[in-house]
Amino acid sequence: MSLHPSLQKHRSSPSAIIVGAGLGGLAAGIHLARHGWQVTIFEKNRHAGGRMNVLEEAGFRIDMGPTMLMMPEVLHEIFSIGDRDPHDYLPLTKLCPAYRILWPDGTTLDMGVEMNCLVEQVRRIQAADAARVPALLAAMKAKYENARYRFIERSFNSPLDLLHPTTLVGLLKALPLESVYQMVSRYLANEKLRQAFSFQTLYLGISPYRCPSIYALLPYVEMEFGVWFPIGGTYTLARGLERLFIELGGQIRYCLPVDQIAIQGRAAKGVRTADGCEHLADIVVCNLDLPSAYQKLIPNALRRKYSDGALAQKDYGCSGFLLYLGVKGLSLTHLPHNSIVLSENYNEVLDQIFIQRALPTDPAMHLCVPTHTDPSLAPPDHHVLYILVPCPNTQSNICWETAAPILRDRTIGKLERLGLIPNLHQHIVFERWFTPVDFEKLYGCYAGAAYGGLTPTFFQSAYFRPHSRSEEIENLYFVGASTHPGGGVPIVLTSGKLTAELIRKDYARQIFRTN
Repeated sequence: MSLHPSLQKHRSSPSAIIVGAGLGGLAAGIHLARHGWQVTIFEKNRHAGGRMNVLEEAGFRIDMGPTMLMMPEVLHEIFSIGDRDPHDYLPLTKLCPAYRILWPDGTTLDMGVEMNCLVEQVRRIQAADAARVPALLAAMKAKYENARYRFIERSFNSPLDLLHPTTLVGLLKALPLESVYQMVSRYLANEKLRQAFSFQTLYLGISPYRCPSIYALLPYVEMEFGVWFPIGGTYTLARGLERLFIELGGQIRYCLPVDQIAIQGRAAKGVRTADGCEHLADIVVCNLDLPSAYQKLIPNALRRKYSDGALAQKDYGCSGFLLYLGVKGLSLTHLPHNSIVLSENYNEVLDQIFIQRALPTDPAMHLCVPTHTDPSLAPPDHHVLYILVPCPNTQSNICWETAAPILRDRTIGKLERLGLIPNLHQHIVFERWFTPVDFEKLYGCYAGAAYGGLTPTFFQSAYFRPHSRSEEIENLYFVGASTHPGGGVPIVLTSGKLTAELIRKDYARQIFRTN
């Protein structure tokens, strides 16, 4: 096995190979490089960012992944390294409202606004619930503080981490047996309002009826810290991280997939790439979706806890069907930057996605018009429309080759039928779609689960979620949405930071024992 040229220099410095230039891999690489590590990232695609991808065609620039950024202090923290100005890397604009919820009967609710405005809107929907909104958001604030400081920003790699007094107190406060929907329902009686303050768990790939109440925090985060959009699109974040990583001395090898983790005994020694070369490093960090990484990069014979059979038994989140549209000659001033279009029969749609694993007949959707905030994303007199529809992952029996055009027509038909975008189909000049199969093929998402792979149930969270340090192979670490602390842009960046800190501590102990 030979050293990659990038790892032959400064061999006195510890070296790391990272598999995948997603946000977690970039964040881990940045935090290692800033402490003098020699870091090389191998990325199978032509660009960094992973699921934070961009489609540039026919004069349109369309974000393919996340369209909303939250917790800006976490985003800016990583760019504050070395007296850098975060705004040079990520020029953020606050969205107000964060998004508008739209029901089929014409009811609307703007989220991510000032408390007085939110309470007044709720009063128009159901007066009795208006007085309870501040108490609900106060409870959500407590959930946020408990989750962030007792779970999200702490590593869980041994039973002692779980049994730590701080963690045990946090578990008691989390009320893990109560779902997000149940928690919200203790405060609000109106069904529409219950939906408005609980549907956000879909961005974690799980139904609000099943998601533990520790995750009942997003409406508070949206209101307290805001929802943001970078000029140039959310892919600006990926490009900013890539730029910072390279400035710190990191290297990225694009269009070079890793075929296997190189293992000697039960210790990772490097990687074997698709060109047949082997590359050595002191540690390996895998940013590929963890279940896919174990299945594709490590022989089944070397795996106990994460054998193919064990991986198949785990609980994976839902996926998403995405429409990327360029439209011409439409006035969309009645729509904000982000809208959430819910369904007439909310329960039935969730059952179709999570229980029946069938195409939703009345699709709920996230509708984004980013050209309201940044007109440069489309040619003059054009708009970008980004439409995300929650749907089953590839463990369903859906054939997406035939299902995609059906769901496309249902989605566009609903926007036209509700009068949200009349005659939309006549104004489409550019169109692409992205299915759960594409999540599996392009990004390596196990079962095409788009929002972090493993659902954040109680027994797939914190200590029970896959650890940053491999439990099977020495010198192997994981980062990204399928490991602790979970999915979401700021959480994945935190994952990169926690993993890098753990690597540095482990390496320092190893050097101390050697000496």
